Amino acid sequence: MDAHQTAAPTRHGSVTRVWAGIDQGTTSTRTNLYDDSGRCVATARRASLTTHPRPGWDEQDGDALVEAIEETLREAVAAVPGAELAGIGLANQGESIIAFDRRTGEPLSPAILWSDRRAGPIVDDVLATSAAPRIEEVTGLRLDPYYSAARIAWALLNLPAVTAAAAAGTLAIGTLDAFFIHRLTGGAYLTDPSTASRTQLMALDDLCFDAATAAAFGVDITLLPQIVDTVLPDPLPTTLGAPLYANAVDQLAALAALGAIAPGDTKITYGTGCFIDTNVGARPRRPGHGLMPTYGWTVPGEPKAWAIEGGVFCAATAVDWLVSLGLAGDASAVAALAAASTAVGNHDLRMQHPLFLPSFTGIGAPWWRPEAAGVLAGLRASTGREDLAFAVVDGIAHRVADVVDSIDAELGTRATLRADGGLSANRVLMQRQADLCGRPIAVADHHDNTAAGVAGLAAIGAGELDLAGLAARARFSCTVEPTLTEHQRELERDRWRAFVEATPALEPPALITAAQRRPEERI
Repeated sequence: MDAHQTAAPTRHGSVTRVWAGIDQGTTSTRTNLYDDSGRCVATARRASLTTHPRPGWDEQDGDALVEAIEETLREAVAAVPGAELAGIGLANQGESIIAFDRRTGEPLSPAILWSDRRAGPIVDDVLATSAAPRIEEVTGLRLDPYYSAARIAWALLNLPAVTAAAAAGTLAIGTLDAFFIHRLTGGAYLTDPSTASRTQLMALDDLCFDAATAAAFGVDITLLPQIVDTVLPDPLPTTLGAPLYANAVDQLAALAALGAIAPGDTKITYGTGCFIDTNVGARPRRPGHGLMPTYGWTVPGEPKAWAIEGGVFCAATAVDWLVSLGLAGDASAVAALAAASTAVGNHDLRMQHPLFLPSFTGIGAPWWRPEAAGVLAGLRASTGREDLAFAVVDGIAHRVADVVDSIDAELGTRATLRADGGLSANRVLMQRQADLCGRPIAVADHHDNTAAGVAGLAAIGAGELDLAGLAARARFSCTVEPTLTEHQRELERDRWRAFVEATPALEPPALITAAQRRPEERI
């Protein structure tokens, strides 16, 4: 069903037992309630305000995020007469971090988001040390400001309140889930391996924070939360009216909810960014092809689950950008404009169409260019807003195809694709995605699979469900079939790759360097 639709709840007499899935994401905080059959019976949402004190800086208010969790849960429960809240699962943004007082829970920094690029110089400094190769081997992650470690180091170096708390022994600093859990449970300081694996501080093979890696970033490992299983060994009492049974990073919760529980299963979630995850089984894998390893989940009675991931850091952000420019009223209007472009359904026209590189916060897999900025190329006087809308949608689809190509190369076979997230409702995007990947894409009925995943994991923690039962809940409204010939697809992909490979000279640092060269040195 659509993210905004809810089913009639399953009642037990006058009581409706529900499981809460809290998805504290970048764009919003959403709480969905699911009955025992897995049907969404209520939903509540609060938009998140992201501020940008400087170019490339992305911040949110930690207190406001906690309030949004509390408010959306209360609102959702109030919408179900006779609701009995049985348990809670919490999903978080992943690499975003915050510093807070370990005694009081008071934030000592803003939430510094995964998309924030301020810590680039920290990464450059670490790359110049002999510790760099070991860090990448231990964590499985290439050094990049996308991960939490460099932002934690930046806060320790640059925020006086953080520095003072560290000296006083009262500092807690880590990913947002640890902050939320501390506040909602009255002091527990925990994270799970799916989140910790994305900090660039966790040893991939033993699921523990690595002291030597942390020291290379100037981080005392005692400042970090304890890593516990995704489905918590012991449920934690909360101020929300039910225990917390599960905690997971957003993308891996969605992987489970979409039924991708067997090695080789792949999902694409279209949100603020777009993240493509593939289940690789019970052992960690250090992939090539520009991909990153990530932990999946720990579920009682099941083998450990690992995944590989590629991220497109700018997806709905690019659509929202068009809206902010006044070119469309909302995301659905962008979809309608894109559908009206002359490039739709015409391969020859697409080969002359403008191209857009959605890289407002750098480029992730497989290119990994943290300094990249958005590029729009091939404009003509005849270019209209329909063409711009199509270029943005097409750019997202191409970037996802870049990652899918890498996953295929890593697996040695073509991944089977399933999609969810708000932008998966965009028919033009889904058709372009199937065309550029050259295979069908199954589109989920329910777009909020992060919330569905953590609610299901909570039910597993309570002994009311198992992983196979959670996977069996996945429903797909349609399968989009590709329409391009293989020859046409390769031509369009080759044109895209040539475009991306031509853009490094347009990155802001490259342009500044070129401008600063002496006239006699300029070409």
